[in-house]
Amino acid sequence: MTLGLPGHLARDSLSRALAHAGHCAAWVCLGVAVVIGLIAATIGHDPAGWTTAGLSALLAGILVLVARYPTVTLTLLYLVAGTGAMLVLAKIVMDPVYGLGSTDNVVLALPRIALILVGGAGAGSVLAITWGALGYGLGEAAAFLGATLAGGAWTPNAAAATALGMLVLARGFDGLSRRNDARRETGLHRASQHTRELAIRHDYELRATARLHDTALSHLIAIAGAGSGPVDERLRLGIRQDLGLIVGRDWAVDHGLSSLQSDPRRSDPSLDEPDASSATDGRPVLEAAFAAAANAGLEVRMTGDLAVLALLGPGRAAALDAAVAQCLINVARHAGVHEAEVAVGLGGGEVTVAVMDSGVGFDVHHVPEDRIGLRTSIRARIEGEGGSVRLWSTKGVGTTIVLAVPEGGQ
Repeated sequence: MTLGLPGHLARDSLSRALAHAGHCAAWVCLGVAVVIGLIAATIGHDPAGWTTAGLSALLAGILVLVARYPTVTLTLLYLVAGTGAMLVLAKIVMDPVYGLGSTDNVVLALPRIALILVGGAGAGSVLAITWGALGYGLGEAAAFLGATLAGGAWTPNAAAATALGMLVLARGFDGLSRRNDARRETGLHRASQHTRELAIRHDYELRATARLHDTALSHLIAIAGAGSGPVDERLRLGIRQDLGLIVGRDWAVDHGLSSLQSDPRRSDPSLDEPDASSATDGRPVLEAAFAAAANAGLEVRMTGDLAVLALLGPGRAAALDAAVAQCLINVARHAGVHEAEVAVGLGGGEVTVAVMDSGVGFDVHHVPEDRIGLRTSIRARIEGEGGSVRLWSTKGVGTTIVLAVPEGGQ
C-alpha cells in the first residue's frame, strides 16, 4: 500500500493519513456526545448534560492539539484527560436514576472509542496500535471505577472493543504490506544497482577495446610506414608510452595518441595548411587525427574553421579527435586512395566533422562483425559523448562519414 508514492515517503504519508482518519472518527464520536449532552441539558432539563457536553468538548479540543502537534506529552495529556472524563461520565451515567443495566451502552461507548482513536506521537503501525490499546485499557478501567462508585454493573463495551479490533486490523495490514513493499523496493534497488554496474562494465569494455584497437593499429601503420631499418627512437618512445598507458591504471582515459604526436613525420608539409597542431585555448585541435594521417602517408585537405572545436570540453574534444583519427586510418587502409578531405563545421548546437574520400567505397549494410574500428573506435566513442555518426558509401564512388557531438561536455 504505497498510493504510488516513493518508498521513502510512503510510510510517513500513510501513517499520517490513517491517524487523521482516526482523529476524524474520534471527533465525530465526541461531537455526538456533545449533542447528546446538550439535548439532555436543554430538553431533558438534566444538569448532568452540561457536564457531559463540556467534558466531550474538552477532549475534542485536546485532540485538535494532538492532531496538530503529535507529541508524546500531548498524547499522554489527552489520555489522562480522557480517563478522568470517562470516570466522571461513567459515575453520572451509571447512576441508578437513569436505569442503565451496564456500562455497555451508547453514551459511554462514544468517549471510549475517542480514546482508542488517539493516533498519538510517532509513525508506524506498532506505535498506533500501542496507543490505541492503552486508550482502550484506560477507558475500560475508568468505566469500571465509575460504575463501581455509582453502584452499577460494569461490562466491557462491545462498540469500543470493535473499534480497537478494526484499528488493529487496519494498522496491522498496513504494516505488513509496507514491509512487503520494502522488500520489493530493496529487490528493485539491487536490480537497478546491478544494471548500473553492467552499464559501467560495458562502457569500460568499449573503452578498452577502442584503446587497444586504436593503439595497436596506429603503431602497426607507423612501423610499416617507417620502412626498413631501425625504428626511429621517438616513434619507439611513443610506442612505449602508449603501452604503459594500456597496462597501467589509466588505460580507460583518453590521453591521445602519444606515439603519433611524437612521430617525426608529424611535420609533413601536406598537413601545414590547416595548422592542425594549434590550440585555441591550450587544447590540441585534431592533433591525433592529423598525426595518424601523416603516419599513414595520407594527404588531408582541410576546410572549415578548427577554432569551433574549442567549444568542446577536453574529454569530448579528445573523443572526437580519436574518432576522426580512426576515420582517416580507415581511409588509408581500405579506400585505396592517398588523400582525404576533412570538413569542420558548427550548427544546431553541435560541432560536426566530416571525413570524405573518393575511394573504392563499400556496402554499409554488410560490414563484418569483426570490424571493430567503425563500431567501437568511432560510433561507440561518439555516441558515448551524446553525439551521432552518419555514414554514406557507394562502391566505386567513395565514402563520407559525419561525426556530430554537442557543444560543451567535460
